Formats: sequence, structure tokens, C-alpha cells
Amino acid sequence: MIDNSLLRCDTPSSSFKSSRKAGRRFLASTAVTARLRMFIRILDCIRTDHDPKLVLLAVLVSLVSGFTVFAILDHARAQQGGARHGWSLIAACVAGGGIWSTHFVAMLGFAPATAVSYDITLTLASALLSIVIAGISMPLLISTALPCALVGAVVLSAAIAAMHFTGMRALLFAGTFAWEPALVALSVSSAGLLVSAAIFIERLANRRRHRLVAATLFGAAVCCLHFTAMAAAVVKTDPTLAVSDEGLSEFLLGLSVAFVASVIVALSLVAIVFDKRAHRASADADQMRNIIEAAQTSIVVCENQKVIATNRTFEQLVGLDQAEIEGTPLTDFIAKPALTNDRSNNCLRGVEAQLVTATGALIDVALSATPILSSGAPRLLVEIRDIRVEKAAREHMTYLANHDALTGLPNLRLFRSELRRAIDIAAASSDEFGLLWLDLDHFKSVNDTYGHAVGDVLLRSVAGRFRSLLGERHLLARVGGDEFVVLCRPGQKSSDPAALALRLLEAMVEPVPINNKKIDVALSIGLAVFPHDADSLDALMHKADTALYEAKKMGRNCWRRAA
Repeated sequence: MIDNSLLRCDTPSSSFKSSRKAGRRFLASTAVTARLRMFIRILDCIRTDHDPKLVLLAVLVSLVSGFTVFAILDHARAQQGGARHGWSLIAACVAGGGIWSTHFVAMLGFAPATAVSYDITLTLASALLSIVIAGISMPLLISTALPCALVGAVVLSAAIAAMHFTGMRALLFAGTFAWEPALVALSVSSAGLLVSAAIFIERLANRRRHRLVAATLFGAAVCCLHFTAMAAAVVKTDPTLAVSDEGLSEFLLGLSVAFVASVIVALSLVAIVFDKRAHRASADADQMRNIIEAAQTSIVVCENQKVIATNRTFEQLVGLDQAEIEGTPLTDFIAKPALTNDRSNNCLRGVEAQLVTATGALIDVALSATPILSSGAPRLLVEIRDIRVEKAAREHMTYLANHDALTGLPNLRLFRSELRRAIDIAAASSDEFGLLWLDLDHFKSVNDTYGHAVGDVLLRSVAGRFRSLLGERHLLARVGGDEFVVLCRPGQKSSDPAALALRLLEAMVEPVPINNKKIDVALSIGLAVFPHDADSLDALMHKADTALYEAKKMGRNCWRRAA
């Protein structure tokens, strides 16, 4: 009997797969081990080769410089022209100086097994190099485009790397450096990633707490590159090498670093003051903007007659977006009056004008302008109130006060006003005009027979006939229950009041049809002529009224002129 287990064996393919998996596991474990070794090497470099107090001081300098750089950048973005370039230069100096100070503070804490000094030329060159490269990055960091800002982050990380390795060349000691390529690459790449993350966070949400996070990442980038690169440097001492005595001593280097760090701290305090002012100004601006937006009326802020800010109510009123409105003279939207910033407009309150919309339509508005205190050009806050409904209501009230509710004709109040104006015109031009006083005969019997509703219809129908006959040349008014007056306006030479009276009588010959009925209406008319019959308003009306009663005494359905 054959043992089947002796027949089992691994196929070549399964053996190859197993070896591949084993190889992968070996490579992975090797990579992890290599990373772990690099991390341990970096920690060992910091712990054994550096003074812990100076390491902490280096970290503090990097954090302060990072916060100052981002505060200045934020302030520079709000500037224009030369001011923006000036603040960019200051930010470059702070960034370069902060990187340089962090490096040499840490180098003062570096304790190799030999005496050291520093080459003056290369030490100064490292500071200048970091400032120049940081200066190249600043316009990119100020840009509103995030891709440009990220490119600026790469350039700024290059400034950190260039400064560090140039500064390391300035180190004078009896020996040489050997570099570990993997740690060098790690130091440069980690700095680039941390600076990019700092810029991304600072630009993603421009708030102070995000700026603190960005400053921390920037400081971490500077320190990470320095200490990782220091771990990558293997010091090989050589007693046979001679060291020049003309180098910069650690004492003088310490004084230089202290001076640069003090300047950075001073600039940091200045940046904090500007940041607080900018924050307060931004908060005040946001509060003012919220107040303006909450207003139910249209609000416009003008500078040199040009619109610099509006609220949504005004945008909806004119039918344009804020971008289309800003920079446009306010006079382009106001038909009249034109607004200026002189003293005559300081007390502009409730002036009525017309607003021109995007479609060319005119809207009745009331303007109120108030000067705004400003350190720059004078500004005006203009309130534009839509008064279309208010004006329509006012006009309607005026109409009701001057017109008869039943017939829509002018009433006695408006008639007296027009008669007074006609007298003034005629007196000034030595002209004459006639006044006809009309009364419907036996109108009371119509009300008694058919009711007041039919009487009202009859009055409206009679008024319609009179209006059709007279047209716009003469003024027709209802001054009583069934009494009308006709003012033959001055200057109507072709209109003879007597002939007009006859035509009015003829207009009432035909019966008035109402509810399938035909009602006969007779008419009596009194005539008075200015200035022959009377030369004052009350006297002229009295004469016409007297002539009307004379016509009634003569049998009605006729006209008479005042005696």
C-alpha cells in the first residue's frame, strides 16, 4: 500500500508564489526597519548632539517667525501698489531671518567633538540667500490663486533648504562632513510638504486660529529640515586639518542671532498690532455690511460720486448685480437731482427723484444722503426709498379731494382753484372768458319716481354727454347735487359761451336710456362773462348762479346771461 502523502508535492507555480510573498514581506520589513532607523537616528542626533534648551529656543524662534510671516502676508494682501511691495519685502526679511536664526540657534546648541567657528562670508551669504529666495516666493504667496500660492510654498521650502546647506558649509572645524542621501532627501521633501500644508490651511480659511496652525506647520518645516539634515550629516574629524582663526566665534554668532531674533520679535509685535486693527476693521465692516443688508430700503455708499458698496435691496431695485454697479457714478442711476459731495448735500433728506433701472424704466424714489467720516476721499451714505406705492396713494388722496366720487369730474374745490387761475391769466392778458352754470330741470322727480340709483346713473350719463361735447378745451365740474359748471378757459377765441350754451341744450334733446327706459332731461343754464359781468371769483360765480335762476323763471330748458 502506497502512502498518498508521499505523492503530494508543491508545484513549481505555487513555490514561486510563496517565494514572491516572502520576498515582499522581507522588503516591507526592511523598509519599515530603514524608516525606523532613520527616525531613531534623528532623535538620537537631537538628544545627544544638541543642547535641549537651545533646541527649544530654535523651535520658539521658528514659530514666532512663522506667525509673523503669515500676519504680514495677510496684511499685505489688503494693500495696493507700493505698500503691498513694501510689506512683501518685510515678510521676506522675516521669513529669511527666521529660517537663519532657527538654524544658527540650533547650531549654537550643536556639540561636535571638536572646536568650531563659522566662516563670516558664508554665514552672511546664507542669510542673504534665504531672504532673496523667500522674497521670490512672496508675490506668489500673496496671489489670490491657490495654485500660485502652492508654487510659492515650494519656493519658500527651497529657501529653507538653501539656507541650511549653505549655513552648514560655513561651519569650520578640523574635519569634514559626509551626507546620508536618504535623510537629505527626507529633510527637503518633508519641509516642502509641511510648508505647502501651512500655505493651504492659511489660504483655505483666512482666520487667526488657522494662521496659528499654519505658523506651527511652518516652524515644523524649518525644524524638521534642520534636524533631519543634521542627522544626515556624519562628522569626520581630522586633526591634521588646520582651522582658520579668522572665523566667526560662537559668541559673536550668538550676538548676531540674538539681534536678528529681536528684530523678528519686534516685527511680530507690530504684526500683531496691525492684525488686531485689521480684525477690528473687518469686524466693523462685516457688522456695517450686515446692517446695510438688513435694511428694507436701498442703501448705496459713494466715494467721489462713484458707488463703492450697495445692499441687495438696491441691486434688486435696479436689476443689476453688485459687480455691475460698483464703480459706476450714482448719477447714472438717478434721473434728477445729481448728487455731489459738497456741503449742499450734507442735509439732503427726502428729496424726490427718479431712479433709472437696467431696462430704462423710471422709479419714483426719495433720496437721503449722509456724509460718512473717512480718512480718505469724502463718502456719502445714500438711502434710496421706493415711493411708488406712497406716491400713488398720495395722488389718489389728492384726486379724491379734488374730484366728484360719482362722476369723476372736478369738484367745487378744484373748480374754484382753476377759476382763480383763469381770472389771473385773463387779467394779465386783458382777455375774457365765460362761466356757464348748469342745472338739470326737475331732477328731484326722477329720484322720486325711479329711485336714487337711477338718479345716480342719470347724473353719470349726463356728465358723459357734457364731457364728449366739451372735450379738453373747457373745464367741466360738478358743484352740487344736479348742478354743473363749465369754465370756458381764457384764450379760446373760437369758443363763444352763448353758442356753447346752445350746444349743451341741444345735447340734452335726446332722452337718456337707463334700464330699458328713456328719461327726458331738460337743462337750464346761467352765463356770466369775465370781466364784463364781474371781475372777481365770488362775484362771477354769483352772477352765473343768478343768471341760472333767471333761466328757470323763464320756463327752464333755456340759457340766460347775467344782467
